[in-house]
Amino acid sequence: MLLEIFRRFRKQEQGFSMLELLVYVGIVGIIVSFAIPRYTNAVAMVNTAKIQSDLQTLDAAITMYQLQTGKNPANISGDLAEYVAHADRLKPPAGKCLLKSGGVMEITAAEYVIAESGEEAGLQGHILDDFGRGEKKEQV
Repeated sequence: MLLEIFRRFRKQEQGFSMLELLVYVGIVGIIVSFAIPRYTNAVAMVNTAKIQSDLQTLDAAITMYQLQTGKNPANISGDLAEYVAHADRLKPPAGKCLLKSGGVMEITAAEYVIAESGEEAGLQGHILDDFGRGEKKEQV
């Protein structure tokens, strides 16, 4: 009796065929192949926005420091601490960012620095104006 119920139950059981599973896996693979590059680009754009915001804040602090002292600051965490809240904790993000030249830069620096001119902050040899999406050139 129990064996008979089990056989009847098993005949009513339905599932996915191997072909259906392969089709579903293929569809998911195609969707993921479009989503991952978009996600990576979105992360790079967010990192770029953070860098631009940080550098703009630091540049304003440098200008205020110059106006009050008449000289350029030597470092960010010491000289600009009065002008930027938690300047010692202001760090660049990890990952990649976009440059206006059209390139993508891997962020390896652990902190922002005063640029060689002494008049603005920088990251890995680039200043605020270097970061952002590349300008699209008009075709003639």
